[in-house]
Amino acid sequence: MKDKDIEIEKVKQEFETLLTMIFQNKQPVQMVHEVEKEILKALFRIGRHLLLLYINHIVNRTDDLTGKKVKKGFQNKGLFSRTYFSIFGKISFYRRKLYGREERSTVYPSDIVLGLPKGEYSYNIQDWIGFNTTDMDFRSSVEIINRIFGYDLKEMQAERISNKLSEEVDDFYEEEVSLVEEEGCYYAAGFDDKGVPILPADVNREADSSGVRLGKGEKRGVKKSSTVSVTYSFNPNVRTAKEVIESLFKEKKDNDKPLEHKKQAQNKHIRAFLSDKEKAIEYGLENIKERSPGKKKNIVILIDGDRGLEGAVKRVSEDNGMKERIVFFALDFIHVVEYIWKAANIYFGERSSLREGWVKKQCLLILQGKSKSVIRNLQNLIRDRKYQTSTFKIITSVIKYLKNHQHMMNYKECLERGFPISTGAIESACGHFVQSRMERNGMRWSMRGAQNMLNLRAVNKNKDWDGYMKYYIEKKQEKRDIEYFKKAV
Repeated sequence: MKDKDIEIEKVKQEFETLLTMIFQNKQPVQMVHEVEKEILKALFRIGRHLLLLYINHIVNRTDDLTGKKVKKGFQNKGLFSRTYFSIFGKISFYRRKLYGREERSTVYPSDIVLGLPKGEYSYNIQDWIGFNTTDMDFRSSVEIINRIFGYDLKEMQAERISNKLSEEVDDFYEEEVSLVEEEGCYYAAGFDDKGVPILPADVNREADSSGVRLGKGEKRGVKKSSTVSVTYSFNPNVRTAKEVIESLFKEKKDNDKPLEHKKQAQNKHIRAFLSDKEKAIEYGLENIKERSPGKKKNIVILIDGDRGLEGAVKRVSEDNGMKERIVFFALDFIHVVEYIWKAANIYFGERSSLREGWVKKQCLLILQGKSKSVIRNLQNLIRDRKYQTSTFKIITSVIKYLKNHQHMMNYKECLERGFPISTGAIESACGHFVQSRMERNGMRWSMRGAQNMLNLRAVNKNKDWDGYMKYYIEKKQEKRDIEYFKKAV
């Protein structure tokens, strides 16, 4: 009996066994969840046989062509085995090997025709594991698959797969721009830095301690800064200063932040780049440019007061010819409020009920375009009371912060034009996008591994996963001589 007939017979036997198990089982009635498991196992076995049938069918047709007439420049090296880890389990088969004399390279025609990956894991397995790793640690990402399918995948395999999957992310976002039908009238771009714990050896440094308990001032690892780029479009949302204050302090009581960006942000797009501030900024601005071809919509820049970021944005925007499109630099108003609270705590004491009313008043003045009045009020605090050196420095630091950033605090105009005044979307991205995956307990990353995960996580969070996997598979396929070999099928 031929191999094909043997496999077909196995499929029939498996199916008959499955039907017998369901309808003719003389054992006591099984609980339905137990039957579910047995059916799934049987379907996996049937799937494995059917998949092997298909693979051998294509291999035989391809090998018939290449075995009879080897393409010029190639040598027929005979049949070699291949292991393929499918969603139904491992499959082994033989296929023909050709050697290209001129290029000194090996070609397996049936691998090309079938679109097999270079490694043993199916693109489906890679898809599932890679997707899981963007939200889970490597061990957890395979545990759920092992539990469902009865596999024995290890966390190291998950790490290798995710690193491999990330290789085409930069090219994907350079070539594949997701244009949406509806965008807001303006674009916003925000940038912020967030540390990622890096293996000390990867940055030519030694950890302070390898002990279980660290000494005072010691750190187990080192951090490298990742710059997060968040872009989105929005329609103007005109508010009054009073409305913002009411919303802000209502939300503050609930230990949350204003809902401004949740309402305004459309089609948010995020990326993060390790130790490359200008690359993150350039990427964000380029993303806006590509999303609005032929429509030079104006841009609002949102930052948290980092003078380095402000300077970098101005340099990059000028170099990219986008300086004229930036109509506003807005300092995150939430950071301003936090500084005002620092002064209130010093002046009134941290338990005083008078603090909130005073903070509201100062914030209202700032939103009304009267930041100079607030600075004078703070200066009066210093003259009114005698402070210890440490507390005096806190108030002077608040004054310095407001003075240094007045050029980005024209909130009156922002509110009148309906622009956002908070980096809430960016702050949320740093916490959710970077911290929740990269800074879990005990995690330490290599520089390459950290950037790979930031790349892959961006694909997931931007809801581009399916499009990226299609792009990735196409890029990884061996294109050489594919049309020639496909003649076999």
